Amino acid sequence: MAAADPREEAKDRPEPYRQLVACREVQEAQARLACYDRQVAALEQATSRHEIVIADRKAVDTAKRGLFGFAAPVAKLMGFGGSDAAGDELKAIETTVTGVRRAAPGWVIDFEDGSTWEQNDTRDFVLSPKIGNEAKIERGLLGTFTVSVRGQRPIKMRRVK
Repeated sequence: MAAADPREEAKDRPEPYRQLVACREVQEAQARLACYDRQVAALEQATSRHEIVIADRKAVDTAKRGLFGFAAPVAKLMGFGGSDAAGDELKAIETTVTGVRRAAPGWVIDFEDGSTWEQNDTRDFVLSPKIGNEAKIERGLLGTFTVSVRGQRPIKMRRVK
């Protein structure tokens, strides 16, 4: 497989970033330094106005975890969708139950990350979930999610908060 053209890869990058990277092409040292100084200032200004957000891999992973369970377009819109490669997609998270109640649809469970999930099938847990129980939330087929508490058979749930 041929290496991708860096100019093609940069097309989806913000303009101030592309202009900064373009400074590498300036041959004369003083002009290149002036270009870098000018474009770093523009990038810093765009960042301070929140037109550009700079995040490291840890921040992106934290955001992905916080968005886990919401529709994929929301995650992609916010820039945390990652690549289209299946290996980059978050498939499951492990968390702790912080709240449990029964409602008309079934179980409603709150987790330590602040998310709330509501049951959307007719199965039931063998043992009722309790605060402090370990839980695993997994991505299922066709946009569904399952929640398993204390290693029990999972039930289908959807994220409501």
